[in-house]
Amino acid sequence: MKPPAMPKRKHERGVVIIWTAFFLLFMLGFVAIGIDVSKLMATRTQLQNTADAAALAGASAVNFKNGTVVQDSAVVRAQLTASRNKAFVNTPEPVTLVAADVSFPAPNEVKVVVRRTAAGDGSVVTHVAQVLGITSLDMSATATARVDTTGTPCDGLVPMAPVNADPSGWFDPDCSKEYDLKVGAGDGEQGNYELLDFPPCAEGACQDVGGGGAEIRCLAENGFGCCMSIGQEFVLTKPGNTVGPFRQGMQARFDNDTDRREGICYSEYGGNGNRVVRVPIIETFDVSGKKYVRIIAFSAFFIKFRPPGNGTLSGQFVYDVVPGEPGPGKGTLFSIRLVK
Repeated sequence: MKPPAMPKRKHERGVVIIWTAFFLLFMLGFVAIGIDVSKLMATRTQLQNTADAAALAGASAVNFKNGTVVQDSAVVRAQLTASRNKAFVNTPEPVTLVAADVSFPAPNEVKVVVRRTAAGDGSVVTHVAQVLGITSLDMSATATARVDTTGTPCDGLVPMAPVNADPSGWFDPDCSKEYDLKVGAGDGEQGNYELLDFPPCAEGACQDVGGGGAEIRCLAENGFGCCMSIGQEFVLTKPGNTVGPFRQGMQARFDNDTDRREGICYSEYGGNGNRVVRVPIIETFDVSGKKYVRIIAFSAFFIKFRPPGNGTLSGQFVYDVVPGEPGPGKGTLFSIRLVK
């Protein structure tokens, strides 16, 4: 016996086409919404990058004598940096940072808020969301930067340790005063000439040069690639004058600077920073031969003259900003970092 025939569903013809159309419309809506979401996410990233850069620029206006931020200069630097960045309105436009959006939560901190609002440069223009009556959206980003005395510089230290012989008890930044960073023949103390033997380091330009004269030459020119800390890092003195390699490294450092005018003060200097050497300050060089000494600070000096051939080197005491971690001490290297 044959099974009964199934009735024909004439009214269901074309249903697949209808569902396909709905599905395509649904997917098209998601793609369209994605355009606005992508634009908003890009704007958020642009604003955050701008806020970070402006806060760091503002914090660079540090009064090196007391470690606080000079507020008027900080506002100007933050605004200038912000104006060099762009974020979406309809298309990417330069960001305007108003002075009221630069604040100082602490004497050594700068807080910046950058905005895309109707009251400012304009809100972020939407595209698909306009169908729902949302023609634009306000957005903002915040960043806070802090400046501190550096307790752990992490790049560029030169293996010298000048001895502080200034009657004031610390080095004086007066251009008329120069300090011995390394002494030459006849001025050493118990076999030491104010050179240090830095520990092994697997980073930086000098990681594979080995020891001896090649290492001194490389470190004098390029600096140490690893971090060192106040009070926690015990470093060895390096007996011997090592005149040739040291002179070659320091002369290369001087010659690689974009401002090679001799005899100028640091206030007149406009080079790329090669002539500013960052060094540890130790408790004493009054040790016999190769001994461990303790680091008590980090400071910077400006090389006024091309290094001579007798192994000596002197410089003007200056302040500098370096990558590193904050810490105690009376050094004159400062680090700037984002804290929020």
